[in-house]
Amino acid sequence: YVAEGGAQDNPVVFGQLTKRDGSFIVSKEDAIGFEWGDLVGQTIIGGRRGGVPAMTLQYVIEEAGLEIGTGPDQVNLRTDVEFNLTASVFEASADVKYCTLFEPTASEMEVEGKGYVVASVGLESGEVPYTAFMAKPSYIEANPERIEKFLRAVMKGYEFLTNPETSMDDIVEALKPSFPGVSDQSIKTSVESYKAADAWCSTPVMSQTAYDRLLDIMDNAGELDERVPFSQVVNNLYAEKVVLEKTNTAAA
Repeated sequence: YVAEGGAQDNPVVFGQLTKRDGSFIVSKEDAIGFEWGDLVGQTIIGGRRGGVPAMTLQYVIEEAGLEIGTGPDQVNLRTDVEFNLTASVFEASADVKYCTLFEPTASEMEVEGKGYVVASVGLESGEVPYTAFMAKPSYIEANPERIEKFLRAVMKGYEFLTNPETSMDDIVEALKPSFPGVSDQSIKTSVESYKAADAWCSTPVMSQTAYDRLLDIMDNAGELDERVPFSQVVNNLYAEKVVLEKTNTAAA
């Protein structure tokens, strides 16, 4: 959006962490065998208009051959609820059967018996750039070593998380300081949910294919006036360098 607006020294992506939308469909009923057609005639809270979660959900719904609207044969996608109020509005509204939530909120709703996780939006949409790291080109050029150190730290964390020898207890202990008030079980369930959804990248290098799908999603939502070239908003130079270093070290 910033690049499209013609800004100078616009932020660019220098690394990526997750490759899928991180939201999950939560239902008030335990819908075993959920299908996207189950949303027809129902209301779902999908995030704010113009946000990636709402746009991705719209893309998935329409790719399933369904129509957005308020008719009995349509899916009523609400984008008028603030992100931090989604769970409470979902719980309080009798006419809302579904919503999208991120972990650990989704799992906590299930533990409390207030909802059931029935599908992953990210698995359905395919790979898209999701959590990514950005900085102005002027900053990157002035601080290349800091950018590389940051990416090495990200890769170290990813490898710790995905290493089969890392116990879930160790992962929970590492994450607990970032999630005060969240139970160990909810953190564990959240990690398992995101692993099952194949959410994390194995490389911080953003792919052109994933980027193009994100633009398709934005176009589909009517939120992009012009498709910004990949090279204008993505700088993979430092991510590629860090990956090559890792590959060479492993080979040695």
